[in-house]
Amino acid sequence: MQDLYSGMISGSGSAEIIIYAVMAISAIAMLVYYLRSEKPVRTAVFGMISGAAALLLVNHFGGGIIPCVPLNGFTAFIALTLGIPGVAALIALLML
Repeated sequence: MQDLYSGMISGSGSAEIIIYAVMAISAIAMLVYYLRSEKPVRTAVFGMISGAAALLLVNHFGGGIIPCVPLNGFTAFIALTLGIPGVAALIALLML
């Protein structure tokens, strides 16, 4: 029984591969978006800073009205890659 739970916690298997594939696809999509803009570096930095700020604000002030989004590698990747819409998607997923 313990082996069943340890396998679920570690995330081994096809679910982990799917998550990494979706993360890679979203990173490539955002890279293409940034490269097509007039000022790619400014756009990328602004998106990353705004996403990180939104994640920190939701983590610090969340819990009252909206769910508190934990700080971990996955949520940081989403916030830095997708920006504020990514943080909004995390909040929506936590509310389900």
